[in-house]
Amino acid sequence: MRQDLRNCVRVVGFAALALVTPLQVSAEMYADLYTGAVFTNNTDLTVTSTLGTTETINNLKVNDSWTAGGRAGYWLDSLDWLGFGLDLFFFHAKAPSQSATSTITSSSSTLTSTTSVDWSLPVLGVGFDVLRLRAPLLRSEQFPHGRLQPFLSAGPAIFVTWAGQVRVQPQGQQDTNVALGAKAGGGLTFLLTEKVGLFTEYRFTHFTSKLSYQNNTSGPATETYKTSFDSHHIIAGLSFSFP
Repeated sequence: MRQDLRNCVRVVGFAALALVTPLQVSAEMYADLYTGAVFTNNTDLTVTSTLGTTETINNLKVNDSWTAGGRAGYWLDSLDWLGFGLDLFFFHAKAPSQSATSTITSSSSTLTSTTSVDWSLPVLGVGFDVLRLRAPLLRSEQFPHGRLQPFLSAGPAIFVTWAGQVRVQPQGQQDTNVALGAKAGGGLTFLLTEKVGLFTEYRFTHFTSKLSYQNNTSGPATETYKTSFDSHHIIAGLSFSFP
Protein backbone atom coordinates (compact mmCIF):
# COMPACT_ATOMS: atom_id res chain seq x y z
CA MET A 1 0.00 0.00 0.00
CA ARG A 2 2.79 2.43 0.92
CA GLN A 3 4.65 1.62 -2.30
CA ASP A 4 1.47 2.29 -4.30
CA LEU A 5 1.04 5.65 -2.59
CA ARG A 6 4.67 6.59 -3.27
CA ASN A 7 4.24 5.70 -6.94
CA CYS A 8 1.06 7.78 -7.10
CA VAL A 9 2.82 10.78 -5.54
CA ARG A 10 5.60 10.52 -8.13
CA VAL A 11 3.07 10.42 -10.96
CA VAL A 12 1.18 13.44 -9.58
CA GLY A 13 4.43 15.39 -9.25
CA PHE A 14 5.50 14.63 -12.81
CA ALA A 15 2.05 15.54 -14.15
CA ALA A 16 2.06 18.83 -12.24
CA LEU A 17 5.32 19.78 -13.92
CA ALA A 18 3.89 18.96 -17.34
CA LEU A 19 0.66 20.86 -16.76
CA VAL A 20 2.38 24.12 -15.74
CA THR A 21 4.32 24.19 -19.03
CA PRO A 22 1.73 26.46 -20.74
CA LEU A 23 2.64 29.15 -18.22
CA GLN A 24 6.05 29.25 -19.88
CA VAL A 25 5.18 28.66 -23.57
CA SER A 26 2.38 29.54 -25.97
CA ALA A 27 -0.33 26.86 -25.97
CA GLU A 28 -3.92 26.13 -27.03
CA MET A 29 -5.96 25.12 -23.98
CA TYR A 30 -8.85 22.65 -24.25
CA ALA A 31 -11.54 21.05 -22.07
CA ASP A 32 -13.71 17.99 -22.76
CA LEU A 33 -16.91 16.65 -21.19
CA TYR A 34 -18.04 13.10 -22.02
CA THR A 35 -20.08 10.04 -21.19
CA GLY A 36 -20.23 6.51 -22.57
CA ALA A 37 -20.14 2.78 -21.89
CA VAL A 38 -17.57 0.48 -20.26
CA PHE A 39 -17.03 -3.20 -21.03
CA THR A 40 -14.80 -5.00 -18.51
CA ASN A 41 -13.23 -8.43 -19.11
CA ASN A 42 -14.01 -11.33 -16.79
CA THR A 43 -11.58 -11.44 -13.89
CA ASP A 44 -10.35 -13.54 -10.94
CA LEU A 45 -10.71 -12.56 -7.28
CA THR A 46 -7.93 -13.68 -4.94
CA VAL A 47 -8.48 -13.63 -1.17
CA THR A 48 -5.28 -14.02 0.84
CA SER A 49 -5.45 -14.55 4.62
CA THR A 50 -2.73 -14.01 7.20
CA LEU A 51 -3.74 -17.46 8.52
CA GLY A 52 -1.92 -18.94 5.52
CA THR A 53 -4.75 -19.69 3.09
CA THR A 54 -5.38 -18.32 -0.40
CA GLU A 55 -8.75 -18.54 -2.13
CA THR A 56 -8.97 -17.91 -5.87
CA ILE A 57 -12.44 -17.34 -7.32
CA ASN A 58 -12.16 -17.82 -11.06
CA ASN A 59 -13.69 -16.10 -14.08
CA LEU A 60 -16.05 -13.63 -12.43
CA LYS A 61 -18.39 -12.01 -14.94
CA VAL A 62 -18.21 -8.19 -14.75
CA ASN A 63 -21.30 -6.34 -15.96
CA ASP A 64 -21.21 -3.57 -18.56
CA SER A 65 -21.35 -0.11 -17.00
CA TRP A 66 -21.68 3.58 -17.81
CA THR A 67 -18.94 6.15 -17.45
CA ALA A 68 -18.72 9.94 -17.30
CA GLY A 69 -15.89 12.40 -16.90
CA GLY A 70 -14.00 15.47 -17.95
CA ARG A 71 -10.56 16.26 -19.32
CA ALA A 72 -8.49 19.43 -19.58
CA GLY A 73 -5.09 20.18 -21.04
CA TYR A 74 -3.25 21.96 -23.80
CA TRP A 75 -1.70 21.63 -27.24
CA LEU A 76 1.64 23.35 -27.92
CA ASP A 77 1.43 26.14 -30.49
CA SER A 78 4.92 25.54 -31.86
CA LEU A 79 4.29 21.77 -32.14
CA ASP A 80 0.52 21.73 -32.51
CA TRP A 81 0.45 17.93 -32.91
CA LEU A 82 1.78 17.47 -29.34
CA GLY A 83 -0.20 17.98 -26.15
CA PHE A 84 -0.81 16.94 -22.55
CA GLY A 85 -3.93 16.40 -20.45
CA LEU A 86 -5.48 15.58 -17.10
CA ASP A 87 -8.53 13.27 -17.16
CA LEU A 88 -11.02 12.64 -14.32
CA PHE A 89 -13.60 9.85 -14.80
CA PHE A 90 -15.91 7.45 -12.96
CA PHE A 91 -17.30 3.97 -13.70
CA HIS A 92 -18.34 0.74 -11.95
CA ALA A 93 -16.48 -2.59 -11.94
CA LYS A 94 -19.57 -4.57 -11.01
CA ALA A 95 -19.45 -8.36 -10.59
CA PRO A 96 -22.95 -9.04 -9.20
CA SER A 97 -23.99 -12.08 -7.16
CA GLN A 98 -23.03 -15.23 -9.07
CA SER A 99 -21.75 -18.78 -8.66
CA ALA A 100 -18.10 -19.36 -9.50
CA THR A 101 -15.39 -21.97 -9.05
CA SER A 102 -13.31 -21.44 -5.92
CA THR A 103 -9.92 -22.99 -5.16
CA ILE A 104 -8.62 -22.75 -1.59
CA THR A 105 -4.98 -23.62 -0.98
CA SER A 106 -3.02 -23.91 2.25
CA SER A 107 0.30 -25.40 3.25
CA SER A 108 -1.27 -28.86 3.51
CA SER A 109 -4.20 -29.07 1.10
CA THR A 110 -6.09 -27.77 -1.95
CA LEU A 111 -9.89 -27.71 -2.07
CA THR A 112 -11.98 -26.85 -5.15
CA SER A 113 -15.70 -26.07 -4.86
CA THR A 114 -18.45 -23.77 -6.10
CA THR A 115 -19.16 -20.59 -4.15
CA SER A 116 -21.45 -17.58 -4.37
CA VAL A 117 -19.74 -14.21 -4.61
CA ASP A 118 -20.70 -10.56 -5.12
CA TRP A 119 -17.81 -8.16 -5.77
CA SER A 120 -18.75 -4.72 -7.07
CA LEU A 121 -16.49 -1.68 -6.88
CA PRO A 122 -17.07 1.97 -7.79
CA VAL A 123 -13.97 3.31 -9.58
CA LEU A 124 -12.70 6.90 -9.64
CA GLY A 125 -9.89 7.37 -12.15
CA VAL A 126 -7.40 10.21 -12.62
CA GLY A 127 -5.53 9.85 -15.90
CA PHE A 128 -2.36 11.72 -16.81
CA ASP A 129 -2.02 12.01 -20.58
CA VAL A 130 1.73 12.57 -20.57
CA LEU A 131 1.73 11.81 -24.30
CA ARG A 132 -1.09 13.20 -26.44
CA LEU A 133 -0.77 13.33 -30.24
CA ARG A 134 -3.09 14.65 -32.94
CA ALA A 135 -3.12 15.01 -36.72
CA PRO A 136 -4.35 18.55 -37.60
CA LEU A 137 -6.34 17.82 -40.77
CA LEU A 138 -8.44 20.19 -42.92
CA ARG A 139 -6.49 23.28 -41.94
CA SER A 140 -7.86 26.66 -42.94
CA GLU A 141 -7.78 30.28 -41.82
CA GLN A 142 -10.80 29.59 -39.61
CA PHE A 143 -9.31 26.33 -38.27
CA PRO A 144 -5.51 26.86 -38.16
CA HIS A 145 -4.98 23.66 -36.13
CA GLY A 146 -7.27 21.58 -38.33
CA ARG A 147 -11.01 21.05 -38.30
CA LEU A 148 -10.67 17.24 -38.22
CA GLN A 149 -8.29 15.92 -35.56
CA PRO A 150 -7.58 12.21 -35.08
CA PHE A 151 -5.75 11.78 -31.76
CA LEU A 152 -3.92 9.28 -29.56
CA SER A 153 -3.18 9.49 -25.83
CA ALA A 154 -1.38 7.40 -23.24
CA GLY A 155 -0.12 7.66 -19.71
CA PRO A 156 -0.33 6.44 -16.13
CA ALA A 157 -3.54 6.72 -14.12
CA ILE A 158 -4.52 6.59 -10.47
CA PHE A 159 -7.55 4.44 -9.60
CA VAL A 160 -9.44 4.79 -6.32
CA THR A 161 -11.77 1.91 -5.33
CA TRP A 162 -13.76 1.30 -2.17
CA ALA A 163 -16.17 -1.35 -0.85
CA GLY A 164 -17.69 -2.96 2.21
CA GLN A 165 -17.46 -6.68 2.86
CA VAL A 166 -20.13 -9.05 4.28
CA ARG A 167 -18.09 -12.28 4.11
CA VAL A 168 -16.06 -11.31 7.21
CA GLN A 169 -16.66 -10.86 10.93
CA PRO A 170 -17.29 -8.29 12.26
CA GLN A 171 -19.47 -7.05 9.41
CA GLY A 172 -19.88 -3.41 8.38
CA GLN A 173 -16.20 -2.92 7.49
CA GLN A 174 -15.10 -0.58 4.69
CA ASP A 175 -11.78 -0.14 2.91
CA THR A 176 -10.37 2.14 0.20
CA ASN A 177 -7.52 1.43 -2.20
CA VAL A 178 -5.43 3.83 -4.28
CA ALA A 179 -3.63 2.03 -7.12
CA LEU A 180 -1.39 3.03 -10.00
CA GLY A 181 -2.53 1.77 -13.38
CA ALA A 182 -2.52 2.75 -17.04
CA LYS A 183 -4.80 4.39 -19.62
CA ALA A 184 -4.42 4.57 -23.41
CA GLY A 185 -6.78 5.44 -26.22
CA GLY A 186 -7.51 7.09 -29.52
CA GLY A 187 -10.33 8.99 -31.13
CA LEU A 188 -11.51 11.69 -33.49
CA THR A 189 -12.51 15.33 -32.92
CA PHE A 190 -14.53 17.42 -35.40
CA LEU A 191 -14.80 21.16 -34.75
CA LEU A 192 -18.22 22.72 -35.31
CA THR A 193 -16.87 26.23 -34.67
CA GLU A 194 -13.44 27.62 -33.80
CA LYS A 195 -14.10 26.82 -30.11
CA VAL A 196 -16.63 23.97 -29.96
CA GLY A 197 -16.37 20.45 -31.34
CA LEU A 198 -17.64 16.89 -31.02
CA PHE A 199 -15.41 13.90 -30.30
CA THR A 200 -15.60 10.14 -29.89
CA GLU A 201 -12.93 7.93 -28.34
CA TYR A 202 -11.97 4.38 -27.46
CA ARG A 203 -9.79 3.88 -24.40
CA PHE A 204 -8.34 0.95 -22.47
CA THR A 205 -7.67 0.99 -18.73
CA HIS A 206 -5.87 -1.49 -16.48
CA PHE A 207 -5.40 -1.52 -12.71
CA THR A 208 -5.33 -3.85 -9.70
CA SER A 209 -7.40 -3.22 -6.57
CA LYS A 210 -6.39 -4.53 -3.13
CA LEU A 211 -8.85 -4.14 -0.25
CA SER A 212 -8.21 -5.55 3.23
CA TYR A 213 -10.57 -6.51 6.07
CA GLN A 214 -10.31 -8.08 9.50
CA ASN A 215 -11.93 -11.53 9.78
CA ASN A 216 -12.30 -13.24 13.14
CA THR A 217 -14.41 -16.19 11.90
CA SER A 218 -11.56 -18.74 12.23
CA GLY A 219 -9.36 -16.65 14.50
CA PRO A 220 -7.96 -13.11 14.24
CA ALA A 221 -6.78 -12.53 10.66
CA THR A 222 -6.50 -9.97 7.89
CA GLU A 223 -7.90 -10.88 4.46
CA THR A 224 -6.84 -9.04 1.30
CA TYR A 225 -9.16 -9.06 -1.73
CA LYS A 226 -7.14 -8.58 -4.92
CA THR A 227 -8.66 -8.11 -8.38
CA SER A 228 -7.26 -6.85 -11.70
CA PHE A 229 -9.58 -5.06 -14.11
CA ASP A 230 -9.07 -4.65 -17.88
CA SER A 231 -11.77 -2.33 -19.24
CA HIS A 232 -12.74 -1.04 -22.68
CA HIS A 233 -14.41 2.40 -22.75
CA ILE A 234 -16.41 3.86 -25.65
CA ILE A 235 -17.11 7.54 -25.01
CA ALA A 236 -18.37 10.65 -26.82
CA GLY A 237 -18.76 14.27 -25.84
CA LEU A 238 -18.11 17.96 -26.35
CA SER A 239 -14.68 19.54 -26.78
CA PHE A 240 -14.00 23.22 -26.05
CA SER A 241 -10.89 25.05 -27.36
CA PHE A 242 -9.38 28.20 -25.90
CA PRO A 243 -6.76 29.50 -28.38
